[in-house]
Amino acid sequence: MLLKSKICFTALAIYEMIAVSALHFQRICDAMFPTPFCDSWYRYFLFCVVLPLIVMLIVMWIREIVRAHRRRAFIRRARNTVQGVMSSIRGRVSEHIDPRDLEKIITAAVLVGIKRYADRHPNLRRNVNNIMDIANGDAEIDIMSTADEVAPPRPRRTKTAKRKK
Repeated sequence: MLLKSKICFTALAIYEMIAVSALHFQRICDAMFPTPFCDSWYRYFLFCVVLPLIVMLIVMWIREIVRAHRRRAFIRRARNTVQGVMSSIRGRVSEHIDPRDLEKIITAAVLVGIKRYADRHPNLRRNVNNIMDIANGDAEIDIMSTADEVAPPRPRRTKTAKRKK
């Protein structure tokens, strides 16, 4: 990183020396630019401050644009690779497995996942059974009913509470 700074500073210093020399000598300046421009001091400001700043900004933004392009290219290559793998898998699966069989396999996998989840969460099983009963028409729907609510557990009795009785 320091090497880049040294190179840039050296290039800037050489440019400044050449620009000041070319603008300072009247014959060289008149040969390159019109006489009114060479008679003003604006020439030094333009070529020693403005032009290097513009070049620096352009180089800085070009680097950012190139980095962004490289990032997008990497993401594009990764996406194309994944799509290629998926299409080859899809091709192999479609050659050997019938779409109806694939649908059965996916359904079985989903049901096994739901069963494992329900085994770990018993309230889900009770709620699913209530929903299925309502869908089949086996259960009466009463909005104000509290029959399916579970009573909150009673607080545990401590030793001091037992002694007071």
